[in-house]
Amino acid sequence: MAFYEDNEERRRRFAEVVDAYYARIYNLFRHIVSDEHLAADLTQDTFVKAYEAFGRFRGEASVYTWLYRIAINEYRSYLRRLRREQEFISRSLDEPVEAGDESLFTQVPDPSPSALQMLEKEELRLRVQQAVQSLPPRYRAFAILRDLEGMSYEQIAEVTGLPLDTVKTRISRARALLRRKLEPYYRG
Repeated sequence: MAFYEDNEERRRRFAEVVDAYYARIYNLFRHIVSDEHLAADLTQDTFVKAYEAFGRFRGEASVYTWLYRIAINEYRSYLRRLRREQEFISRSLDEPVEAGDESLFTQVPDPSPSALQMLEKEELRLRVQQAVQSLPPRYRAFAILRDLEGMSYEQIAEVTGLPLDTVKTRISRARALLRRKLEPYYRG
């Protein structure tokens, strides 16, 4: 028997879940993939899968953790599909940058009084974004979940289905890689 017996009740409750968590899941993907269209697609796929499974959700985990687990699994599926596609496609380093990559260079308005401060802040933001994007995928999601999404180690372990020690190790390695990449920017 499903947790929500009535289909109308199920739809209403799921609409509440979407309202409460859509932006957080989208922002998670936006940080991970750095492409708003892909982030939107992954978010939509996550909520489709969540809706399909919603009748079986028993509340043993929080809705937040349950959705993040689905999102991370969707991201893993995306990476597997991408790897399969890349096995068949070889790209030249001489090819021009795609239009979607221009978002990395969009300047965000900053109320700082100094133009130099604004430039330095934007350069640092770009460097951090590039450093996060350059992390191996097995570490990238962990850094984003912990440091950008603010999830606890325990929540990340629950979401990813990995042991707590593995989660801590991956976060530590991600931070070490980021520290090395960004060292020139935080040395005074």
